[in-house]
Amino acid sequence: MFLSDLVGKNIYVGKNLRGVCLGLGISLKTRAVKYLLCAENPAQKTQTDFAVSVSAITDIGAMISLTSLRPAHPNRCAKIFLDRPVFSFDGVFLGKVEDVEFRDWVATNLYTDQNEQFPVLSITACSDAVILRKELPYPLGQRIPAHRVSLYTDKSDPTVTKPVLKNAIRKNALIRLTLALPPFRLDLPERLNGVFRRKF
Repeated sequence: MFLSDLVGKNIYVGKNLRGVCLGLGISLKTRAVKYLLCAENPAQKTQTDFAVSVSAITDIGAMISLTSLRPAHPNRCAKIFLDRPVFSFDGVFLGKVEDVEFRDWVATNLYTDQNEQFPVLSITACSDAVILRKELPYPLGQRIPAHRVSLYTDKSDPTVTKPVLKNAIRKNALIRLTLALPPFRLDLPERLNGVFRRKF
């Protein structure tokens, strides 16, 4: 799912219109999407009036339905909105936020209007603008192929983080993990043109 799938949708509790979704509140530590940032007036585009926990969402379709309206204080989270400027650690303008991708309410990638893509792990600050930290060393932030995630992490986190690397080192599987990531392919045949290859 994407941030653009939510922005502009009306928020309903039962049959009562309560507001409109403007953005997301995301934990920069865990990348979990914690809040919907909303305005009371559907015509309002920039100023948020309240936030609601994503745990209150019952359905997302043409509108967003909530079990109840319990406004929350979105502390310790980055507020991400579309069209906010994105800057590198050195102050280079990288475009404006075009979208944010998330799966199972965990943010994965940020996209700009200049066809750039950055892992959400690279965000160091976010409010009126998004500031990215220095480029992460390979392979931090890389997506782990779905069929390999359970081999390297007990969580459903599909990207390489420092704990995932430490876990792979403990299991003597760091090379196997690296070769499972693009641009490599771990699933090479064991026998190729009569030459045996080691099975990782």
